[in-house]
Amino acid sequence: MRNKEKELDDYSDEVYASREEFFKHHKILKGKEREDLKARIAKARGVRKNRVTIYFDADIVKTFKDIGEKEGVGYQTLMNEALRSFIEGRSNEAARGELKEEILRDKKFLKKLKSALAA
Repeated sequence: MRNKEKELDDYSDEVYASREEFFKHHKILKGKEREDLKARIAKARGVRKNRVTIYFDADIVKTFKDIGEKEGVGYQTLMNEALRSFIEGRSNEAARGELKEEILRDKKFLKKLKSALAA
């Protein structure tokens, strides 16, 4: 994924006296300053991230990277969203299962259902 921002070398020396002025003018954050900003944004959103080491099959990572490049999103963000979607689907499945069990225990409802189906 190529950043569409202009690089320092794209400007003549007369425009910016130093690399720092270039980055300051274009609001490009590097290193610790960038990490601090990302942390402040995450904290403001109430999002907490945990660093983990995990191994995925190469084709899985490549697929997420390709999708991320097309959509302009980081592949790790896409992987996080896919895992979240999976978890939410599982909890929705569990909730439906619990509802089914509750309905099966409700004898009054089952009698009404039986009479409705017989009519």
